[in-house]
Parts: sequence; structure tokens; C-alpha cells
Amino acid sequence: MKASSRTLFIIMVVALIIVVTSMYFLEKPSFKGNVSLGVEFNAHATPFWELLEDDSFEKNGINVTKVMKFKTGMELAAAVARGDIVMGQACLGPILIMIDQGIPVKIVGKIHDGGFALVVNPTEIRSLEDLNGKPIYTPGPGTQSYFLALLIQDKYNIKFSEIKSMPPQEILAGLTSGSIKVAILPKPYPEVAESNGLRILLESSEAWPDMPGSYIFVRADYLEGNPEVVKTVLKIVEEKVHEIERDPSRAIAATASQLGVSISVAQKAIQSIQWNTTIDIHQIQSYIDFAYSKQVIKNHYDAQSLVARVQG
Repeated sequence: MKASSRTLFIIMVVALIIVVTSMYFLEKPSFKGNVSLGVEFNAHATPFWELLEDDSFEKNGINVTKVMKFKTGMELAAAVARGDIVMGQACLGPILIMIDQGIPVKIVGKIHDGGFALVVNPTEIRSLEDLNGKPIYTPGPGTQSYFLALLIQDKYNIKFSEIKSMPPQEILAGLTSGSIKVAILPKPYPEVAESNGLRILLESSEAWPDMPGSYIFVRADYLEGNPEVVKTVLKIVEEKVHEIERDPSRAIAATASQLGVSISVAQKAIQSIQWNTTIDIHQIQSYIDFAYSKQVIKNHYDAQSLVARVQG
């Protein structure tokens, strides 16, 4: 190869490398910041399951450094208190408990209402009246399941012999084996139980139409230092919630995959949840009042003080 030809070839190769490298850096977003997320290991976190599967966070310039899939509020509270988790999704009950324990978090967004159900062994429990004198299992005081059990007692004039606490996976195992007859669980555990011969006796939407579900929380110090990251996460989560309302097919597949349940179970669970991104201060305040009246929290909060409005 002549010197001039060799030089031309080298120039062309270098030019190609520069073009390809430039395209890579142009397409790759410059990260706005890092965030560690905590999400419930259930269908309440459906928007996050889909966002994680399709790399939406990275595509929008968010570097998710860690995802904690928690099964109990205690797990989440400990991780947030340590600073391992700075933002995420959780039901209002666990968020309120964290605040009551002095963990500095704020509510910045909302994902849904409801999302729970009363599950029974149909051979022994055929009606609400049959619940009298029976023990009921929930994931623990402070959870929405626990508050729903209290409300069912008040609303339907029922008296459970005891409200027992146990992690949701263990409650599901007890229902399936027959050792537990009555329980309140978050979606999709009721649908999994139903697929194993148990019965959903009462949906949370029937007993408590205005029941708050899960919200997006963030550590106050993280919000102060990273407002743009918080805004971006809120924006893409809310967009995903609205997409689920229009067409849940992709969300159903992602949730089934992430939770290890069937498509039919994921579909029933997702379609029974009331997806809603509008924060209602009165709804939160009513929940706080109820929790305080039942002595589940030590302090009586003004709901406004727990919510931080993040402008998009």
C-alpha cells in the first residue's frame, strides 16, 4: 500500500472512531444524580417494576444505585434511617410510622388508593358475621392491613378475637396450609391465595372507598440537595401510573416477572387497585386522625407538614 493510500486509510479509520464515539456520548444521558430506591415487594410498586425493566430511569438521566425490595415496613424504616435508601414507594402507614419514629422523610407523590383485600378459608368463613371471635392476621400495626382490620370491626360491628402480626409471605403460607383462616393482605397476595382455593371475601374498596394506598417518599436531606433528581423520578413514575390506567398490559407482564406470579394473578391484582397520583391532604389527615385515635402513632400530625410540594 502506497504511503498516501495508507495515510488516507488511517485518517478514515480515525474519523470513523471519532464519529462512533461522539454518537455514543450524545445518546448517553448525563446523569442528574444517583438515587437509592426502596419499593414494596408487591403489586403496589407496579410502576417501578416496569420502569426498572425498561431502563426508564437511566434513559431519563437517573442512576439508580440500589433497589431494596422490602417485605415489611420495619425493613424499610431501618434502611431509610441508615441512609441506605433515600427515596421510594411505600404505603401511607409505614411512611407515617417512619415519621413518628423521627426518621426525616417527606411525602412528595402518590401512586394509588386501596390495594388490599380480606382473604378467608371458605370452608369455615362464609360471611362477615362468621368473622366474629376469629383471629385475623395482618403484616403488623401501622400497616394499612392493620387499619383496615380495625375499620372492619367498627363498620360491620365485628369483634376479632385477636389481630396477629406476621410477614405477608408467612401469612400466605398459613392460609394455603389451612393454619390461618382470616387475613388482610396487600395485592397480589389475595389473588395468589385465591388461586390456591382461598376466597377474597371483601375488597378494601368496598369497606373503605377512600382508603389511601401508597405514596412516594424521600428523605428531607436528599430532597434539599437533589431536587432535580426527585422531580425527574416523580415525573416518570406519574407518567407510568397514567399509562397503567390506559393500558396495563406491559405493567402486568413486568409485575408478574418481578414478583414471580402468573399473568392472571398480576392482571387481577393490578386491575383492582385504584391508580391515582393526586395527593389529597384531607385523605391523609383522616388517616392520621384514625391512627392517632387507635394509639398506633404517638404524635398527632398536621398532614400539610408531612407533604413537600415538588414543582415539576
